[in-house]
Amino acid sequence: MQVDFFIVGAPKAGTTSLYHYLNEHLEIEMSSQKEPDYFSDSLIQNKGMYYGKNRIDTLEKYNNLFVNPDVKLRGEGSVSYLFYDDVPLKIKTYNPEAKIIIILRDPVDRAFSHYLMDYRLGLVSESFEDIINKKSKHKNAHLFYQQYIQVSEYAPQIKRYLNVFKRENILFIDYEDFKNDVAGVVNNVYLFLGVNDDFQPNLNKKHNTYTMPKNGIIRYIYSFVSFRNFLTSIFSKGLVKSIRNSLFINDRKPKLSNANREFLNEFFKEDLKELNALLNKDFTKWLK
Repeated sequence: MQVDFFIVGAPKAGTTSLYHYLNEHLEIEMSSQKEPDYFSDSLIQNKGMYYGKNRIDTLEKYNNLFVNPDVKLRGEGSVSYLFYDDVPLKIKTYNPEAKIIIILRDPVDRAFSHYLMDYRLGLVSESFEDIINKKSKHKNAHLFYQQYIQVSEYAPQIKRYLNVFKRENILFIDYEDFKNDVAGVVNNVYLFLGVNDDFQPNLNKKHNTYTMPKNGIIRYIYSFVSFRNFLTSIFSKGLVKSIRNSLFINDRKPKLSNANREFLNEFFKEDLKELNALLNKDFTKWLK
């Protein structure tokens, strides 16, 4: 058993939706745990990351995430793989012919979306402005900054993959293209992977949409990672989803202030210029 392809990031750039669309394909099996983080597990633990979840820290556990012997390809989607230095070489050592999928989103929008996810889960209460300006006194302030800002600095992360894998084994997707033409992009992914591109997944189902806890008490309770792990350990995926749907409501997504956007546009300007040169595409469009 070997995993054939990896959705490595970026976080908050549509990777969850792509994971589900690929998992619908009859020739593909995606890992039963959406983000195994197998190749980044030790790095995540060393960093002391605040996302607690079921660890996949042995090859046996990793292999057990795949149970269908009749599929053509197996894949997984761990967005931590894009950021951590050693991961590309680990994946290459595991499978020299692995295919890599990377979705890139406006770094400012991605950073703020990542913050909103952590905020709604009760993992962060600091203001976004304090975090990006390094004014937060929280014990995890450096990790918040990593997740929202450093993870959005794409050029050095992309370089690592280009240095390890053949260019034809990496598919880069622009999040805006994915958002505006889901069917077309998913079809391109099928072609890239070499599976039947006539297959049509259910594109009407929305994945990972923005919601907020119904009240402060629920947000506080849900902030305990142990509570979330308890739910997933004793209930089925479907029941856990129903419980979560009963605790959260669709809400209007907060908007990033113009001042913070201008600050981050300036911050990411040089990185995006470098990304332009690496991929021969104009990513400075995100600054406009």
